Amino acid sequence: MKNEILENGFLDVAGHRIAYTRQGHGSAIALVHGIPTSRHLWRNVMPLLAASGHEVLAIDLLGYGDSDKPSDADLGIQAQSEIIFQALSALGWKRATMVGHDIGGGIAQLVAINHSEILDRLVLIDSILYDSFPEPGIARLKEPAWDEILGAPDFDLRKGLAKGFSRGMFHTDRVTAELVEAYERPFRDVEGRRAYLRAARALRSEELSSRMEDVEKLALPTLIIWGLHDTFQPLRFAERLAGKMSNAQLQVFDDAGHFLPEDVPEALASRVAEFTSTQEGAR
Repeated sequence: MKNEILENGFLDVAGHRIAYTRQGHGSAIALVHGIPTSRHLWRNVMPLLAASGHEVLAIDLLGYGDSDKPSDADLGIQAQSEIIFQALSALGWKRATMVGHDIGGGIAQLVAINHSEILDRLVLIDSILYDSFPEPGIARLKEPAWDEILGAPDFDLRKGLAKGFSRGMFHTDRVTAELVEAYERPFRDVEGRRAYLRAARALRSEELSSRMEDVEKLALPTLIIWGLHDTFQPLRFAERLAGKMSNAQLQVFDDAGHFLPEDVPEALASRVAEFTSTQEGAR
C-alpha cells in the first residue's frame, strides 16, 4: 500500500535542519510533539491516519529529536510556531489540520492565530493552555544548579524520563526501557542534556497566556482531546477553553493520562480521523 511508504528527511528552515517524517496521501495533517518527546511520539498514530486517507507529517521541533540543537536559538513556543509554519510552507502545504500535544498544542494555537490561512482544523491533545506551563518538573530546570547536575558525565536522564512517563501515562506497563531509551536518545551525553536544559528553559508562559483571548475567538473547527488522568495539564483548562470557543468540542478519554499517543494511539487516531473527514470538522 502507498500509505505504508515512509519518507524521512530534513528541511532547511531559517538556517537549521528540521527533521520530519511524512506518510500517506490525501488531505494534510501535521503532528507537533511536546517536551520531552519528539516525532517518535506519533509512530503508532501516523500509519492509522495515513490508512484513513491522509498525508501525515510529523516534525521534530528545533532543539528536539533529530533536528538541530543550536546553543543560541530561541526555542520558545512563538519561535517554534514560526519554524513549523515555514516548514509547512517549504513542503508546499496550503491547508492542513494541525494536531499538537503538550507544548506542541501551544505552538499549534499560535500558528492558528498568526497564520490562520493555512489551517482547516485544530486538534489540541493534552495541550498547554493559558498559563498552565511550564509544569513544576520542567520549571525547576531553570535553576542554575541543574547545569552541574545534568552536566555530570554519569548523570542518567533515563531515570527522570521513566518517572515522568510513569506519572504521565495511565497504561504504565507500556513504560518500557525501550520506550524511555527512544526518548532519551536525542538528549544523550552531556551535550544532549544541555540541549534538553535549553529547551526546558525556553518555555515562557506569557507567550501563550498573552494570546489566549485571540485563541478563544478562533472560529475554525477545534477538537480538544484530554486524558482523564492527566497529571501535567489539568482537565479544567481544557474545559475552560472549550467553553469559550464557538466551534470547539471536548473529548475525554477515561483510560489515558498526559501522553495520549502512547496510552491510546488507536482510539486517538480514530477520533482525529473522524474529526477531519466528517461534517463536524468542516468549515
